Amino acid sequence: METITSLTTRRNASDACGCPPSTIQTSRFEALLRRNRMLASLGPEAICEAAAMATARRYERNERIWRVGTPATHFQVVVSGIVKLIAPGPALRPTLVDVFGPGESLGYWAAFDGSPYIGDAMPVTERVETLLIPASVLHSATRQNPDACLAMTHAVLGYARALRAKIAVMCAGTVHQRLAMMLLDLAARFGDESDDGTTLLPVPLSRLDLAMSVGATIETVIRTMSRWQKQGVLETLPTGFVLRDVALLQSLLEGIPLPRAEGDECSMLAG
Repeated sequence: METITSLTTRRNASDACGCPPSTIQTSRFEALLRRNRMLASLGPEAICEAAAMATARRYERNERIWRVGTPATHFQVVVSGIVKLIAPGPALRPTLVDVFGPGESLGYWAAFDGSPYIGDAMPVTERVETLLIPASVLHSATRQNPDACLAMTHAVLGYARALRAKIAVMCAGTVHQRLAMMLLDLAARFGDESDDGTTLLPVPLSRLDLAMSVGATIETVIRTMSRWQKQGVLETLPTGFVLRDVALLQSLLEGIPLPRAEGDECSMLAG
């Protein structure tokens, strides 16, 4: 893990929150943090304090951002790249809980009360850059501002909804339906729709990541993804996926099997 810079200076006095003069880097941090929905909901003073106390971090693929069970004293806001959160499961079978992209925060739900992190946070992309922010920013905001306290409550409830969505994926039915639901959810969050109707999904999850996300064996996921590629439903790229027919993926959730690929004798919903 490489520390890019650590800032303890405060922001410019001419800014709305009235903080003393600061560095250009702190102002850049503020601009990044304003894009974070959770921090923005806490108010400009919270963003000012977060930017002044933030430490920029850079992680390479396969490097742990934090380990499961570590007491959460900080949370992180993703600046670039994609992060995955992997939690241990029954019989040591891990589960991919969620992924987080630029502008999103992770770990704030644990940092707020100092509970342990529920999983290992690791980069999905070759490189991830984040802003590491102490939990004291959340405590200060919620103590001083009733509106911030309400906003923090909504943020934690939002995380609970995300966990319920994960449960919905795990209970969606067949492996094919669970994969379809997961890809559609990621497309809604990170997808970029092209003029030709395809959706670029810049989240390069491996087949193992997909298997951990939907509670399936990697062999089943490989077979399913191979069939979908033959049928023109999607394409796998080094940088993620191209969803070529979102409507067909949505039809899987309704129990409608996809047309068979030429030479494929197996129904998409078989097994």
